[in-house]
Amino acid sequence: MSITWRAAVAGLEAATALCAAVNLAYFLHRAISVDQPSRRTAVLVVALISLGTLAESLVMINSLESNGFVPLFAPAAWVIARSLTLAGTGAISALVVRAMGRGK
Repeated sequence: MSITWRAAVAGLEAATALCAAVNLAYFLHRAISVDQPSRRTAVLVVALISLGTLAESLVMINSLESNGFVPLFAPAAWVIARSLTLAGTGAISALVVRAMGRGK
């Protein structure tokens, strides 16, 4: 894999991991502070999804560093697919930051 693709992969995964970590911290905090069991369950589910995304990104970064990481399909298609994960995680982070600004 060329240095350009490695940089793209590393950048996408680092940004995704950062957003997922922010989301995980926020949703775990919310799980502690909500009173309704149904809301607590919903918040814990979203925290679990954030944890999974964080773990996935960290594994990808580790794979990139340890054995050069070669995607299963064309690098461009892989970057597009991972960009969608970043877009979703980033959108949730934007909502989290907005909620934090409102004090919720």
